Amino acid sequence: MHTLHFTKALLPQGWADKVAVSVDADGNIDSVATDGSNPNAVYRSGCLLPGMPNLHSHAHQRAMAGLAEYAGESADSFWSWREVMYRYVNNLTPQQLEWIAAQLYVEMLKAGYTTVAEFQYVHHDLNGEPYARRAEMTLRTCAAARTAGIAMTSLPVLYSFGDFGGTPPRPEQIRFVNDAEGYMQILSEVVRDTQDDPNQSFGVAPHSLRAINHPLLEE
Repeated sequence: MHTLHFTKALLPQGWADKVAVSVDADGNIDSVATDGSNPNAVYRSGCLLPGMPNLHSHAHQRAMAGLAEYAGESADSFWSWREVMYRYVNNLTPQQLEWIAAQLYVEMLKAGYTTVAEFQYVHHDLNGEPYARRAEMTLRTCAAARTAGIAMTSLPVLYSFGDFGGTPPRPEQIRFVNDAEGYMQILSEVVRDTQDDPNQSFGVAPHSLRAINHPLLEE
């Protein structure tokens, strides 16, 4: 346990002076006090602010940054970047995803983010088959978050169709697609992995009106 002492800090009740923050060996805040000086504290000048949450992350896309940001054909649109993303994603392994995500989360921490909501929609292997551990790819991002030391809400994405009206998915989307049963197996594994970790939680993330329909959502 060690204590950091700040000249001023923004607390839930507003600004406070002479704030002492005790941190345990795992880097978690144990207590916050406004009772003056502490002879054993490390003093920091300036103001202490709560860390920011990143509310929408697709960690795997970090490694394709720059690949779609260039002038192309006049017919290109906002959606053209997806073709690059599909080619990139369809070569991505679980180990690579974990490395990429860990690097991304370290970059987030350096930028002042302390929590991330990770929307993970690459679920299956390169042939579109489920991994033996159905939540393999999502659990790799969980492991990356623990390595980096960032808190995370895991949001496995439910994705079943290629477009509105139940259009069949494109071949490039086979790693994304689940039915309700397969998705719930993924979610169950994520629940088991996160339930005893105070820095990890989970949620349900239907992708969009293009990728699911009402009956699937009800199921």
